[in-house]
Amino acid sequence: MPSDAQDLQVVLAAKEKRELAPNVSSQVINEMKSSLIFQFDWAELLQAAPTSISCMGACFVASSSPNAVVHLEPPKGKGFEYLRYSSVQANLVECGNMGRMAFVSAEKGMGTIQLTSTIINGKINEIVATIGEPESAKKMLHPQLNTLKQGSATCLNEAMEMDKKFEAWLLYVCEMHAACVQQENTTREAILSNEICVAAEQTRLDYQKSTVEEAEKAFKLMGKQVETASEAFKKASDEFPTGWDILGQQVVGDLVGAVTNLGNSFAHAFISNLNPIAKVEAGASVVGGFLKPKKDEPTPEIPASDPVPPTAAPQNATDPAYVEVVRLDHVLAILHVIVSGKNTEGDIDWEQARSGGNGADSKKNSIGYVKTMLEDAKTRFSQVATASDPSQTLSSIIDVSLQVANGINDQVKKSGSVSSEWPAKDSEIVKKWQEDFAAQYQEANTLISTAKTIPGVTANGIPLMSDSTDRTAQISSKSAQAQAVLETAKNRLTTTQQMLTTAQENYVKSTDMLLEQKNKLGQIQATLTKLTKDNVSLAEIKRVLIECIKLIINLKQQVTNLVRFFKAMEALVETCIRFHVEPFLETVKLIVAADGTDPYKDLKIGNYTYTDFQRSQLYSAAVTMRAYFGVFGDIAKMWVQLSKDSIMPGLRMCDDLSVTVDDQNGSAQMKKKIADLNQWATEAVDRVQKIAQNKQQEIMDGMNLRIQEVAQTTSQITPPPASTVKAITDGTEVTKQAAQTLITEKSESSPFSRFAIIDD
Repeated sequence: MPSDAQDLQVVLAAKEKRELAPNVSSQVINEMKSSLIFQFDWAELLQAAPTSISCMGACFVASSSPNAVVHLEPPKGKGFEYLRYSSVQANLVECGNMGRMAFVSAEKGMGTIQLTSTIINGKINEIVATIGEPESAKKMLHPQLNTLKQGSATCLNEAMEMDKKFEAWLLYVCEMHAACVQQENTTREAILSNEICVAAEQTRLDYQKSTVEEAEKAFKLMGKQVETASEAFKKASDEFPTGWDILGQQVVGDLVGAVTNLGNSFAHAFISNLNPIAKVEAGASVVGGFLKPKKDEPTPEIPASDPVPPTAAPQNATDPAYVEVVRLDHVLAILHVIVSGKNTEGDIDWEQARSGGNGADSKKNSIGYVKTMLEDAKTRFSQVATASDPSQTLSSIIDVSLQVANGINDQVKKSGSVSSEWPAKDSEIVKKWQEDFAAQYQEANTLISTAKTIPGVTANGIPLMSDSTDRTAQISSKSAQAQAVLETAKNRLTTTQQMLTTAQENYVKSTDMLLEQKNKLGQIQATLTKLTKDNVSLAEIKRVLIECIKLIINLKQQVTNLVRFFKAMEALVETCIRFHVEPFLETVKLIVAADGTDPYKDLKIGNYTYTDFQRSQLYSAAVTMRAYFGVFGDIAKMWVQLSKDSIMPGLRMCDDLSVTVDDQNGSAQMKKKIADLNQWATEAVDRVQKIAQNKQQEIMDGMNLRIQEVAQTTSQITPPPASTVKAITDGTEVTKQAAQTLITEKSESSPFSRFAIIDD
């Protein structure tokens, strides 16, 4: 079994290799994207596009049927809200035309988003380079961030235009279907029509709702926590013993990592809450007011289920406990080293407790540092803690840990007297300290692993930015700082391994959903092929409209995610400017004014100054935004790449069909054209799936490589105790369940799985 010295050498070498890798930023970004991509897959949008275009063709064909010459009656006491014509025939043609306009708008919008996202990615790379140069940062950071802000606004406007086009198309088809149901219907059809109308309403963003107040509330909370991180750095710097350089890197990494987690959690919250889905109230009159039943029929029930959230963050992901517990990781690790008795045959490690710094800091000891940091955390956290979990759980962890630290610290203070003796290891007080802290330490590990595995976070941390070249030092593997570093490193590696495996499992499950979607699309295509014939009945026309509605809802949901994302990015860029760029630029001005001298050169933890901390926070925010832009930019990128073969040809074929509609002698010609369109749609879906499978394999290979790299390190060290592994597993299970639940709910609520048509 490897010794502590060997374990420490392995984890430090792995850490240094990662941080010094020339492509470290790309590695971090890819890890973040890998954990996010299962929620927002471009194939989900593009796979449905060809069948949707085939459905447009079916509308054109149906419009030529003699049974389409039907006059539609609007709701009593009011006119149509969306339909432009009173005849089924004219409205079918208009349904096809509106679909064409939606796809043309998407073609333009996706092209702009793809180009803008490329520019934004390049700009973020420039920001990362600028951070390390004070003169450049002073001149360029603000313009660079403003470019990001403007780019986000451009993408948002394009996404909103697309969303409104698909919404207009959806509402038009829904109202037409509801109007057709009024012509001839059964109670079952009326209920189905109501369900369809409500489902359509649940895809609509609430553009009227003001989000300024919500955004400001979020900014205030986020700003408070970023400010708290700065206060924590300064407090740690005051109390940190000299000579603890390696642990110092861990401390600063925890502080920066907490801010990274904070930004990611708010990204999830912003995507969900800025421009929320409009609320649909029971009994509401929606989509033209066709929910009013006939007088002799009961009011059909409206499904009360809420729309599935767009992200997979666990419940209360923005709770400040998930930020604070990451900051406390190293503090709790030091206390664990002291209390666990690992190196003292089960006794409190009193020597570790009173060991400390060198020279002038020789009076600063491990337990004193732990006590002070827990007291500071208790004070700060009480100002932001919520009344629910995980805040209440962390409050208990801090309280119990502080009680234990105070008790041990009191004994260490007494140890200076000649007559003092340490409490016996089998004494009641020692047993109580160990039992109380052991339970709280595992609770903390569970919270930490949850915080570090929320999609969009890199569990192994983001490298720090520092001018210092003195990153490592030779230390005894039995020292308090070495033991704490080893403890947190082992836990982090275990968490990282589980996070990467979970991300892979989530991705596999989401690709299974794509295969399921393809099968559903095949069923819809088969239905459309049967219905695209001469003399289709009104009942068959309604069936075409239902299939069309399913497809439009699916497309719109993906476009709506783009709107919500770019709205969220506007907010995230603003938080970055307010809480990272502005404070950093104040420091930069002082550095430039002092001819390059860092004003915070003495405010440091280990070898990392407060300026390094600020720079690292900004770097962390930049790579987080880069990862999110990468995920959503890929949707537009793949649309642009695949549109030439999988979208535009179908639109041109629909244009030919719409011309044929008015040709009274063109029945044979129309049959051939619709057959060609249906064949193209089937082949296009297959083509998208094949490209998606190739991309999926590429992503899976990248995940496997990272899993193997971590496994190579963990195989060389002693694993954490079983109780710690279980605590970490419990934490990762929280995020895993949130992700798996999202995937399942998306599948079950998919329009392809709803609106079942049962023939009488």
